[in-house]
Amino acid sequence: MYHNRGVLGSRANRNDIETMNERTDQSAPSAAKDAKFGWFKGVFTPSILTILGVIMYLRFGWVVGHGGLLGAILVVVLAHVISLTTGMSIVSIATNRKVKSGGDYYMISRSLGLPIGGAIGLALFFALALSMSLYLLGFAESFLDAFGFENTLNARRLVGAIACLGLTALTFFSTSLALRIQYLVLAAILLSLISLFAGESPTTEPAQMPLWFAKGGESFETLFAVFFPAVTGFTAGVAMSGDLKDPRRAIPRGTMGAILFGLLVYLTIPIFLSLKVDPELLRTDKMIWLKVARVPVLVTIGVFAATLSSALGSVLGAPRYLQALAVDGVVPAFFGRGYGALNEPRVATVATFVISLAGIAIGELDLIARVITMFFLTSYGFLCLASGVQSWSGISSFRPDFRTPTWVSFLGAAVCLGVMFKLDTLAMGGASIVMILIYLALKRRQFRAAPGDTWGGFWAAVVQQGLQHLQGRKVDSTNWRPNGIVFGGDPKVRRHLISLARWVFESSGMATYFDVLEGEIRTTIAPAAELEPQIRDEVTERYPEMLTRVTVSADIYDGIRQATQSYGLAGMSPNTVLMGWGEESERPEEFTELVRDLLALDRNLLFLEHDTERGFGDRRTIDIWWGGLERNGALMLLLAYLITTTDEWARAKVRVNVVVDDVAQLAATTTRLQQIIGKSRVRARPNVILRKEAGTPIVDIMAETSARTDLTLLGMRPPADDEGGEFVARVSELIEPLGSVLLVRASTRFDGMHVLFEDD
Repeated sequence: MYHNRGVLGSRANRNDIETMNERTDQSAPSAAKDAKFGWFKGVFTPSILTILGVIMYLRFGWVVGHGGLLGAILVVVLAHVISLTTGMSIVSIATNRKVKSGGDYYMISRSLGLPIGGAIGLALFFALALSMSLYLLGFAESFLDAFGFENTLNARRLVGAIACLGLTALTFFSTSLALRIQYLVLAAILLSLISLFAGESPTTEPAQMPLWFAKGGESFETLFAVFFPAVTGFTAGVAMSGDLKDPRRAIPRGTMGAILFGLLVYLTIPIFLSLKVDPELLRTDKMIWLKVARVPVLVTIGVFAATLSSALGSVLGAPRYLQALAVDGVVPAFFGRGYGALNEPRVATVATFVISLAGIAIGELDLIARVITMFFLTSYGFLCLASGVQSWSGISSFRPDFRTPTWVSFLGAAVCLGVMFKLDTLAMGGASIVMILIYLALKRRQFRAAPGDTWGGFWAAVVQQGLQHLQGRKVDSTNWRPNGIVFGGDPKVRRHLISLARWVFESSGMATYFDVLEGEIRTTIAPAAELEPQIRDEVTERYPEMLTRVTVSADIYDGIRQATQSYGLAGMSPNTVLMGWGEESERPEEFTELVRDLLALDRNLLFLEHDTERGFGDRRTIDIWWGGLERNGALMLLLAYLITTTDEWARAKVRVNVVVDDVAQLAATTTRLQQIIGKSRVRARPNVILRKEAGTPIVDIMAETSARTDLTLLGMRPPADDEGGEFVARVSELIEPLGSVLLVRASTRFDGMHVLFEDD
């Protein structure tokens, strides 16, 4: 009865669910039609093939020879600290919202804003395009050596250019065909690894590899810079995000699976090589695998397959970055043109081909590897920063299925920065200047990512430093945070209000507890000043971060009105009011007028009717009575999520109750409700109730269903124009059999659609 759109289970309610289902799923048909790759084919396979590529075959033995076993393992471990922290950060972002075409760039731009995202996106595009040059130069080296041709610079350029043209032509016409070829490549790489581990030492003398750093070899920084591009392949699958069936599931499985499998391989190979091959031979012979392997031809095939497949991953990924940049207006729009059912980025593919040819013209594999390392370290650092900022700031829209600890993301960002500084301070400074200039140029164009970046939430978390910043900034719906005023009077009597406030506001917002003293200011202000420290001590005992205020007003209801409209600072004005329900009010007519005025002030209103006998029970069950999504439904789902993130309610089960009139509606309503709940990323289950007899009052159904529930959330309709004190009596009669009840009325400024759901 007291819900957003009328009686639960009525025709209006069912239409609400249907409408919301259409809104949140409006792009699903085209997405299901266009994106057709799963986690293994679309993410794991291109990622692992790029990881197990040219560096593994042609440079990893060299790294082991110059670094020693311990040095090589340290290089591998440090590189994977970066890839693991970045991978976990990517997974966290990817499971929070739908990742569209553009992979890493899309995540950064939608988290940190288009100016930063655009600068990093351009770096990523050039890094992937040059990666193609790297892999094809590796292919050229192995091809020339395998067939006995003279391995000159011009020969490598010629072979690399021909291979570049062939791969570009393949992807130009069919991404699906390019991905299917990867299975053959994966088989070739696995067979080459088996052949290697089954091999023997190429010399009669046993290897004498020391279990520490080799002396007189290349520096650790050089070894790391050459090796690091080997672990950057885990983003190959992320770059295919726009072509995946379900990016939020495919990216975590494929990305983390590829990183961990690659780590296992790269920890095993140096141990094997150190036991089988003399260090000097490792330093001088870049094709040492051919001499160690049991079946050398398998290694030759593996080298060809790995280098070409890694290049294939780059030529699939780089154009999609450029296409996404063009769609957002960062680069000219013609780069964003797509063709065919999968929106193939053919113009961007041609641009990638040109840049790759330029890299092949350079002809130096090690030099390109070091340049690529700096590009990728920059982008990975920002990806970790994007995840860390969103997690730390506590914005309500950041509710990933896979939550990476904040410290892990910040550790990844710090390690990337430290490694860049250690590798090449001059190059780091130069790259930083270029990217800052790009950022400033894009900033002047007033880009704004949709649905909004995380900085609003970030500044809210550090309000002491960010207040001036927030004053002139419009807060996006995805950065919405509950900022509440709690009118509780004597906190010794209203401890339940303080507890509820902590559950709702502590994790992602802030709250202020108000005690309005009734009286004349001149005679009451002094006692109020003396009372405030006592109020603060009582409140902060249960909610340490809660602010407190004691104010004086001639009328308590006028004091509530005044505080609601005037309290707050620029950028941090309260958006939610929490107070007790007025069932025991001695002035129900005036309480009704207060409700009308609070509605006019357009804040989210939360009225708690606390069961003095049961309290909040065992804190194991929460019921939401669904009156259609709109704002009330979205706010109730969000409140349930916030409450269940606390330790006290961590084991609580949330039910979303809907009443239907006939059995034919049960299955369809349950399915629609499951879809809506799933998109909200709130742990809840639908409970569709069949009305036993026509005309059964909703009050009776609610009493039967939620009588033993620990907390029940109900949407509240405003009082009718002709209602006075009977409004309070009518609501009180409805909630009386339900125990502790939270009545909810969402503000018109609460954009529940974007706070709770993804862009689409």
